Parts: sequence; C-alpha cells; structure tokens
Amino acid sequence: MGHKVLGISGSPIKDSNTDHLIKMVLQATEMGWDFIKLSELNIHPCNACKGCVSDNQCKQIDDWQGIADRVLGARALVIGGYAPYGSLDARTKAFMERMYCFRHQKALSKGKLGVAVAVGINEGGIPGADRAAEQIAHFMRMEQMEVLGRVTAAGNVPCLSCGYGIDCPTSAIPWIFGKVDGITEDMFKRVEDQTEVAELAIRLGREIREHLHKQI
Repeated sequence: MGHKVLGISGSPIKDSNTDHLIKMVLQATEMGWDFIKLSELNIHPCNACKGCVSDNQCKQIDDWQGIADRVLGARALVIGGYAPYGSLDARTKAFMERMYCFRHQKALSKGKLGVAVAVGINEGGIPGADRAAEQIAHFMRMEQMEVLGRVTAAGNVPCLSCGYGIDCPTSAIPWIFGKVDGITEDMFKRVEDQTEVAELAIRLGREIREHLHKQI
C-alpha cells in the first residue's frame, strides 16, 4: 500500500524551504518514507459531486488516482505548504480537499498520525506561516487524525528573486528589511539555518517513529 510515512509538499519551488522542512521531519523518523511534490502533478480541487460517498473512490480523472493508494496506505502524513497572501497555498488545499473521498462512512484517515508544516512570512502583523500550519492541522483534526504537532519556518518573499524587488512600488522588501540599496545573499532565509525550527522538525519526526513503534 505504501511507505509508513508520507510527506506532501505544496511548494512549486524546486528544493524549496518547504521541501527541506518536510524532509527534515521524514528523515528524523528513520523509517521508510515517501515524498510527493504536488507541483509535479495535476490535482484539481474537489468538485463536490459526492461521487465518492458509497465507495470512497474519487471520480475526478487526474493525477489523484496515481497517489491515492500511497496516501491511504501511509500511517503518518507530514503535510507542508507555504503561505502566499498570508494563507495556505492552493495546491496543498486542493490535496486536502481530495482526501475528502476517504471520509465517508469508514473514516479511512482516522488514527493516522499527522504533522503540519508551513513556511511563510510572519512579519508586519500577518501570521502567514502560523495561519497556514493551523489550516493544515485543523484539516487533520477534522479527519480524526492524531496531530503530533506543527512546525513553521521563515521563508523568502518572491520580491527577493523577481528582478524588480528594489524598485517595484509594491515590493515587500522595504516592508521586511527597511530601505536597502540592493539585494544581498544574507537576506535569503534557509530552513537549515533556523536552529530552533530544525530541532522541532527532528523532534516531531522522532515522535512519529515512537508512536508508530507503539502500534506494532
């Protein structure tokens, strides 16, 4: 059916901070794990057609059919997204919506372990990463999963790499860094450099392992 622990990333950026943070949790489990990058798949939001209510099988034809068994077979899910506009990204939200097909009558996600991961900007009064992580954790609770915790990290605004970040009138760079003359390497945040974040991710991964060993 699949690996015991499955990580899902909603970030479209290759080797993103979101990917790295999810994999920190996965690697710390020291168990068999799998990783899905949603931007490499074509997964639509739920159509609310209720075609899944009798057999728990989604009737939309897209890439969901290729990962449904991996999701269902995992005993722990590490779901991670990022926070554009201070809220959870669309790919991660669509993925969670599609898990709705497992809910009816049998509550097939009940008892799975869950860790919520989010990367974003928690500055200027906009709790982006915190809000996104709570959206994921709330989804897990609604599916009767056991949420072990959540971990958030500081990410990078697109303005740092778009090419117009210094002069653009809507740039977030002055808002975050103040008035600057140029973009420097030290402005970019890496999950690996956020010590407390990395420590929490590793702890959550170990908690997954401990809980799963108790279930054996």
